[in-house]
Amino acid sequence: MFSVSAQPFDAREPELTAVVLALPEDDMELLTERIDMSHALLPIANRPMIWYILQWLEQGGILDIKIITTRESEADIVSYVEVYKGIANITVKALSDVNGTADALRQVAPLIKSNFVVVPCDLVIDVPATHFFDIIRIRRPAVATVFCEVMKSEGGGGSVKPRHLPMCVGIDQPSSRLVLLQDIDKKSEDLALSMSLIRRFPSMALSDKMQDTHVYVFQRWVLDYVSAHPEIVSLQEDLLPLLVRAQSQPHLLEKNGIDRYLPASTAQRIDEYDTGVQFGQHEQADHSDSTKSDSLE
Repeated sequence: MFSVSAQPFDAREPELTAVVLALPEDDMELLTERIDMSHALLPIANRPMIWYILQWLEQGGILDIKIITTRESEADIVSYVEVYKGIANITVKALSDVNGTADALRQVAPLIKSNFVVVPCDLVIDVPATHFFDIIRIRRPAVATVFCEVMKSEGGGGSVKPRHLPMCVGIDQPSSRLVLLQDIDKKSEDLALSMSLIRRFPSMALSDKMQDTHVYVFQRWVLDYVSAHPEIVSLQEDLLPLLVRAQSQPHLLEKNGIDRYLPASTAQRIDEYDTGVQFGQHEQADHSDSTKSDSLE
């Protein structure tokens, strides 16, 4: 999503840190052998689910990986990491009480010194990791995410968690920027769009067939912002929609205190309307028909 990408990549900066969320989910408990067993270890094609996301991260050159889990599942996750044959440096952090994905990040914030990527432990994704992370390294987005088309039940690459409410996703076609996340009211055939959004992104494509893969890349200042705002519980439900809206509603930067966390060089480039949350010059992000790598610039 958010991109700060006019600046060249600085190889002296630390590489991305990966945060793999291996937290319990109610709909997975019946599938595990024990109540305290993490669903991250459930097998897919004779491999634990978490193996696939670890391999994906390594293929993208992300070699500093932190797995966040619960106290109950810590022993199982640690045992698997000890026998996992990979090249990354993997550490496991167990939390006693977690209230949402944003809360999990707040609790491990001292361990994250660089820009970072947050991924679920049960994602099997067919987006080439090298391509995705090379875009991140070159354009240096403040926030980036991936949306995929909903797959049919016949099978196929990729899997995403179903969302309870249908959602309209808006993509700015020239830049592949994510500009709208809005729940759809099944009782109404109308979709309300603000004039500020239409003026800011006149070439916007809308779809109700896209789903969030829960892959999020953040610059470090975003974690500082989340740490200072405990009212943000979910990355998907709270943080991401706020940052998306701020692009066409610049007053949200000050209203929600986001402007206080922006890097000085970035804040200086934000004018009253033209930018909103446009960090750096406009660049076009590559995308395919089935997958969107969305940059908010």
